[in-house]
Parts: sequence; C-alpha cells; structure tokens
Amino acid sequence: MPSDEDLFRAWQKGSAAALEALVQRYHAPLLAHLYHLLGGDVQSAEDLVQEAFVSLVRDASAYQYPRPFRPWLYTIARRLALNDHASAYKRHVDLRAPIPEREASESDPAIWLERWEQQHELRQALGYLSFEQREILSLRYGEQLSVKELAIMLGIPEGTVKSRTFHALRQLRLHLKQPVHRDVPERRGQQYG
Repeated sequence: MPSDEDLFRAWQKGSAAALEALVQRYHAPLLAHLYHLLGGDVQSAEDLVQEAFVSLVRDASAYQYPRPFRPWLYTIARRLALNDHASAYKRHVDLRAPIPEREASESDPAIWLERWEQQHELRQALGYLSFEQREILSLRYGEQLSVKELAIMLGIPEGTVKSRTFHALRQLRLHLKQPVHRDVPERRGQQYG
C-alpha cells in the first residue's frame, strides 16, 4: 500500500486516483475528529471535512515531499475548525445540546439505554472542555496520533502536548464525576419488602 506522502506526491503530478485514495483513507477519521472537536456538531464537521479537502487541493503546491502528510492535513482541518469555533454564530449557539440518536440496533433495550446514557454523559462532559482540550483528546485518543505527531501538528513542544493531555483528561474526569440528574430514584439503601 502506498504511503500518504507518495499518494499526495502522485496527486501533485496529476493522478486523480491518488487523490481519491487519500480522500477515502482520511474522510471518516477526519470527520470523527472534527465531530469531537466541534462538540458534536455533525453538520459543521461534515462541512469542514469538505473544506479541508478543498484546501488540500487548492494549496497542493504548499506540500513539500517527504513532509509527513497526516499532520499537514490535520493542521488544515484545525485551522478551519478554529475559524469556525471563533465565528460569531458559534458563540451564540449552544453546542452542548444533545444530538438525536439513531435507532437502536441493540436487541435488549436496557443495554441500549445504558450505552446511550454513557455516550450522552461523555458528550456532555466534553462540552465543558475548551476547544484546545477537546482537540488534544480527539487527536491523541480518537485519531491515535503520537505525542511527536501532535507536537509537529500543533507547533508546540512534546512536553506541552503531554501537559495539555494530562490537564484535559483531568478536566474530563472532573465533569464525568459530577452527579447526573435522572428521573429514576437511586436504589442504594432502599428496602424492598
């Protein structure tokens, strides 16, 4: 399988198939990353993925082989996400609103409900993190980028990547430990008779 760098170099030389292979390789991971980065805004994430690939094509001459392709692509997406996040519209829309879930494919409704509640709780907790904290967690754990790749992509020292990751995880844990208000009474200590 050709490397990302070789595929993009082939695209720079006119191979449409090489570009198609890169889009197929990175569309889903980039969409997932932007979805998490934007606090669960599916529509904006889809729009930004398209914009990232348009920028990739438009600015193809800026890529210098054998520079690592993946961090370069994610840097483009990051710039677009930062601009989107800073827009006046985004500052006035509640990005923490729950996202409607798809139909459950799980046959046991109790298992499906438990899984949905866990995902909902995680999305809510992520909504309390800053853009930078969501970004570092999404790239490190969602996209499984190494500390070194993140340092290159974000233009910061590796120690700063580790520090930001630590603080983001600490904040996430803090918000996940907050009591969740549910309509179901707690069963701890109840007597059944």
